[in-house]
Parts: sequence; structure tokens; C-alpha cells
Amino acid sequence: MFCTVPPPVTLVKTVKKPFKKFSSDLSNLPPVPAIDAFQRGYEVESILDIVQNTDKKQFLLIKFKDLLEPELVHIELALERVPHLLFDFYQEYVQAWQKLNQQKGNASLSI
Repeated sequence: MFCTVPPPVTLVKTVKKPFKKFSSDLSNLPPVPAIDAFQRGYEVESILDIVQNTDKKQFLLIKFKDLLEPELVHIELALERVPHLLFDFYQEYVQAWQKLNQQKGNASLSI
């Protein structure tokens, strides 16, 4: 008889605000888990943002399928595990920043 085991409970604390793509509240980021979601067998749903800590280490805020909260993942680990998703994320990221800069430029022209 085959028995399924439910996925392990996430090690991430509850986040007070919902996360939106490219709008991380740096004061409200989850801690980096001791055992990452890749090791716990989860698949990436989407990459939400990129952040850098005070030591200049870069992390991606990633939403994993079947986990309620996104997790911080060191960028090198994401490069090993999901390089194809990083390419798409960076394209979106650059486009979002270009759009934001255009909006700022248009706003300053109308003042």
C-alpha cells in the first residue's frame, strides 16, 4: 500500500502584507530558511523580486507552489536550480524599471 506524506511545514514566518511583484517591503521580508524550499521538494511558481542585504548578497523573493508565503533564496542557488526562470524575470524586471522611470519623467514634465 502506497502512503503519501504531506509536504513539510514551511519555515517562513507569517508575512503581514501580501507581496506584489517588484514591490518588496524590505522591512517585511521573511528570513532565509535554514532548509530552502528546493531541498524540501517544492517547485517555483514565480519570482517576485530581487533584494540585496547590507552585506551586498543578493536574494530572490520566490513564491513556491503549495507554500502560502514566498521565501528568500540566494541568487546563486536560483541560478543553479531555475536559470530559465531568471532570464524571464530579469526581462520583466528591466521593463518594470523602464516603465517606472518613464512615469517619473512624465510626472516631472507636468509639474
